[in-house]
Amino acid sequence: MRTALIDVGGGMRAVYGAGIYDYLMDNDLYPIDLGIGVSAGAADLATYFARQRGRVLRYFTVYPKRRQYMGLWPFLTRGTFMNLKYIYEDLSLPGCEDPFDAETFLRSSSDMVFVATNAHTGKPEYLEKSSIKIGNLTVLEATAALPVACKPIEFNGKLYYDGGISDPIPYEKAFSMGADKVIVILTKPRDFVRDPEKDRWIGNTLSRRYPEAGKAMLMRAETYNSQIRGMERYEKEGKLLVIAPDDTCGVTTLKHRDEDIMRLYDKGYKDAEKIIPFLGI
Repeated sequence: MRTALIDVGGGMRAVYGAGIYDYLMDNDLYPIDLGIGVSAGAADLATYFARQRGRVLRYFTVYPKRRQYMGLWPFLTRGTFMNLKYIYEDLSLPGCEDPFDAETFLRSSSDMVFVATNAHTGKPEYLEKSSIKIGNLTVLEATAALPVACKPIEFNGKLYYDGGISDPIPYEKAFSMGADKVIVILTKPRDFVRDPEKDRWIGNTLSRRYPEAGKAMLMRAETYNSQIRGMERYEKEGKLLVIAPDDTCGVTTLKHRDEDIMRLYDKGYKDAEKIIPFLGI
């Protein structure tokens, strides 16, 4: 049986997934053959494969307090609200304060795919596990580059934005890659319906320079809502498990308080127990 896990990210809400991964690591559970990461979920999932328990939580509780992380300072100094280079380079590279263990990640027997949106075509691209190099985590920046809040990230000669624009819940990709059972980590309640109006301003702004990516952004709500409905058939067949919080505890993509972050993390830690009966482990 080939098992897959999809982490859809969601900015600061991705701390829900951090709780899931810490539970799995605390119980020495590594049953995933294929990981597919979107946006912040990609870094979370990669850190699980790197077996760095607690590291993801630090990126939601310790470093966001620093002015280099996001906000006015990186906007004034680097022209970006979310400072991905600080997160994935200044903190995460070898010899830095909290390095990602790329060696352990690359040695893992699990496959991984990073989902990013091509800024020029507006289409999703699925970047291979080998995109991560020792000393180079640019692929994590590419999948997490939120439009308007971030500049597009250049990777292998192409410009990319957040993978959640074009393929927010890539379970079909998992099945196409041979998965028999798929776990999907959402960071909003299972019954959440995305409002297209919330994407309109960002989509229109993005369209001025990247028309196809802008179109994908304007279609994001329809894509997300359709994928939510599409999972139901696989759930009924016992092929797919959705793990989602019953509420987001006040945490949004960019907004959070420490107490809310920990409440959402704790929900993930508890909900991770659902994986055991689903996979029969």
